[in-house]
Amino acid sequence: MKRKNLTRWILCVVIFIGLLAWGLVYWIYNSPDTDTAPVPYSLIARQYWYAKVNPWDLEQVRSYCQKFGYNDDYYIICDFGRKSGKKRFYLYDLSTCDSIISSYCMQGDGGGSTAEKPEFSNRMGSNCSSLGLFALKGIGAHKIKNCIRLVGLDHGNSNAYGRGLLIHSSKKTTFFRGQTDYIPLGVESHECFTISAECLARLMAIYHLHGKRKRILMWACYQQ
Repeated sequence: MKRKNLTRWILCVVIFIGLLAWGLVYWIYNSPDTDTAPVPYSLIARQYWYAKVNPWDLEQVRSYCQKFGYNDDYYIICDFGRKSGKKRFYLYDLSTCDSIISSYCMQGDGGGSTAEKPEFSNRMGSNCSSLGLFALKGIGAHKIKNCIRLVGLDHGNSNAYGRGLLIHSSKKTTFFRGQTDYIPLGVESHECFTISAECLARLMAIYHLHGKRKRILMWACYQQ
């Protein structure tokens, strides 16, 4: 009798923990994005970034985020100068200066872009990637639920939000294993940052927990 009661008690605990874990996962991916965090637009902030910050120096980046009110825990670099067959999308933990997420990333297919050489534009409808400093600004879009919206903080990407630039995933980037130097271009990307599904899920979870009060920054560049 005691053994049966113990078994029932253990079963109830397991079910409770399972429901709690499921509820947490559901909240992370389905809780409404209230967009309470402001995006600190400032000419002074933009000038300071280009005059005094090395985007690859994570300590300088963290100091900049603290000075101008951005998230000082996480920071993304996407280097389109690297071949798309190499991982070129990185999320950094600014407290440890370690890369905690890395992914292949497709560029936009507009403006005469090829897999080997991307073209960049801020023009509406260009289907080109944009460079510069971005802030993450919300989960989900009109047609894509699992994505992160972006707002541009530079003259060269000022139309990012209006163009609907996103971080989202695709089958090409999810199942790519570095077998070629370049990922073939297609409609999967257009002008967005297209990464693997696994990395997107992890990034969305981090955004839900840490990116709503202070905006996480992303630096997109073309280093050769």
